[in-house]
This record gives sequence, C-alpha cells and structure tokens, in this order.
Amino acid sequence: MLKKNHFLGLLCILFFTACSKSDKPAPVITQDDIATIDNKVASFMTSYNVPGASLAISKNGKLVYRKGYGFADKETNQKVTINDRFRVASVSKTITAVAIMKLIQDGKLTMDQKVFGTGAILGTEYGTSPYTTRVANITVKDLLHHTTGGWNNAWPQDPAFQQPDATAKELITWTLNNRTLTNDPGTTFQYSNLGYLILGRIIEKVSGKNYEQYVKQDILAPIKATNTEIAGNTLAERKTNEVKYYGQGSEVTYVYTDPWKRNDAAAGWITTPTDLVRLLTAIDSSNTRPDILTGATLKLMRTPNTINNAYASGIYVGAESWTPSNWYHFGSLPGTQALVFRTSTGWSVAFTINTRFTNANTSQNAFASMLISIVTDNSIVWQDIDQF
Repeated sequence: MLKKNHFLGLLCILFFTACSKSDKPAPVITQDDIATIDNKVASFMTSYNVPGASLAISKNGKLVYRKGYGFADKETNQKVTINDRFRVASVSKTITAVAIMKLIQDGKLTMDQKVFGTGAILGTEYGTSPYTTRVANITVKDLLHHTTGGWNNAWPQDPAFQQPDATAKELITWTLNNRTLTNDPGTTFQYSNLGYLILGRIIEKVSGKNYEQYVKQDILAPIKATNTEIAGNTLAERKTNEVKYYGQGSEVTYVYTDPWKRNDAAAGWITTPTDLVRLLTAIDSSNTRPDILTGATLKLMRTPNTINNAYASGIYVGAESWTPSNWYHFGSLPGTQALVFRTSTGWSVAFTINTRFTNANTSQNAFASMLISIVTDNSIVWQDIDQF
C-alpha cells in the first residue's frame, strides 16, 4: 500500500510539473533596431516626401526585420506601426495570380481555356455576343501575361478607371461593347488592369465564391496572412488599422476618388508588408516554409511566354539593373506605392508607402535600389530571429 501511494505521488508530481512547463509563456522576440536600414529608409522618405512607410524582410524563411516609419496620419500625428495596412495597388495582381494558379493546380482551370463565348469560362454573361474573333480567342494565359491584344493601362484611357460607379460586371460589359482589341491575343504585351479584373471574375465563376472570400479562405488563411482585405474607395471607408493616403501634385484629386474596391483583383488589396512576405515565402520553391503551390505549379507561374520574357503570371521575372531578384512586382497608384521581391539568395522583401512621387518611374527605381542596397549590404549584422 505504501508503494502504491508512493507511485501515485510520483504521478502527481510529474503531472503538475508537466502542467507548469506547458503553462510558461512563449519567449518574447525582441527586434533590435538596425541603424543602417533605418537610415536608408529615412533618406528615401525625405527625398520623395513620404509621410509613412512600412518594411518587412525575411531571410531563408525567417522574418528577421520589420518596422513602421513616419506617419499613418499626419493630421493626428499617428505613427506607422507594423500592424498598419497600406493599399498595394498592382501588387494585387500577384495575389490574384496565385489564386488562379491554385485553381489550375486543383484541376478547375487550364492556362489555355477560352474566357468569352459559348462553352468558355464566362460564357456570354458579359457584353453583347456574338463576340469578335479576337475577344473569343482570349485565354486565361493571355489575361495572366497581359497579352489580350489591348485594353492597356495608358492613362487616361485605361478601361479599369472608366465608369467609376459601375460594378466589375458592368465595366467589363461596357469595355467589350465599346473598346475593340487592337491586336490578336497572344501577339503583343500590353499591361492591362482590366485583364486582371476579368481574372477576378473567373475566380468567382470557377470557385463559386466571391473573389475576396476565395482569396482569404483558400490562399491567405492557410499561410496566416489575415491582415489583408479589399480596400474602400473613400476616406470615410478607411479600414481598421489602414493608413491615410497623400497625393502629390495633380494626383491629390484621385487618392480617394478612384474605384479601388471595384478594381479588386487588379489593384484593390490593403495589407501589411508582413502579410506580403508571408505570401512570398509561400510561393518561393524553398523548403524553409511550406509552399501553398506545388513545384510544378510554381514553375508554370514563373514561366513567361515568348511575347515578353520579362512578365510571367502576376510577377516580373526579367532581370533589372537594380536587382538580382528572381521575381518581383510593383504597385503604384495615386497616394500609394508598394514593392515585393524575392532574390536568388533567399531574401523576400515587402515595402509600402502612403504617397506616390509625381514621377512614378523615378521613385520606383529609387524604391528598388534602396531595398536592394539593404539586402546586399554585408556590413549589416542580422539577428537570428523569426517574427513570423
């Protein structure tokens, strides 16, 4: 009997010891500021009159640095934090392309499927049929690669910014009825916001879900990128933890008048750089963090066509003078700019700001050069931490 009680006592000790160990809070990860990085960002912000910015950097699958800079709202002196969300404009195309590739991987789509016409994905739901031969020959690949044959983003004729009060379906119908394609699909590269807006409707048709719902549930939730949603149009529709946007020069007028919500799949997402880096590390073909697409699907996504070897599916893959990246994408519209890129050396980077310099190309190059100068600076001592 004494032996039995002794045994039970040992069990109790072991039980409570185990409980006390599991109840200990997880260690707090403390990121140290890195002056070299902060100084580079500060210099860029000063040069381009940037109110607020946010940065996230991962190395070999570990989130090693993230920080907010400047003001989320100048009028209230609200500082940017790592949890503040920014419009990312055309970086939304990368998100949309990942969703399309997931549907292809799941056997619900193919790259060569026709989009419009009897028996095609969207049938005759949009515009007036019968369609022209050019419209009837558009494929999913053409939309992904910007080779539809027209509907380009030349301002102010970009169809995606016409009819601002129209729904996506109404706008696509208006474009089909009023804007003829100037070339055969698959023969020219013409960057098209409307093309990605159409891809959003394909996602809805094939998945049976609202575009935003599908992306959140099937792409973002599995990788814990939960601070991402479609933006509102006006200042009154500003989301929780969303920064305020500031136009420069003639762009002040457009910051809160463009149809951000309607242009969801082309330019409509708000998010944090941390969420963007979560996505980058989930499609990087490395074994550091689980990918949400297979190797074969990722290879397909990163393969451009012969018309333009710089653009694949929702990502640029051509070499640039400023970056050794494997692939990247810019986002740039009045009041916001964003950049994401992945390098061959294991870096994934996302950077967002709440304004746009009036010469967008100049600021984009400076944007990229500043970020590349960070990840190629061998003098920086990185902490061995992971903030994912």
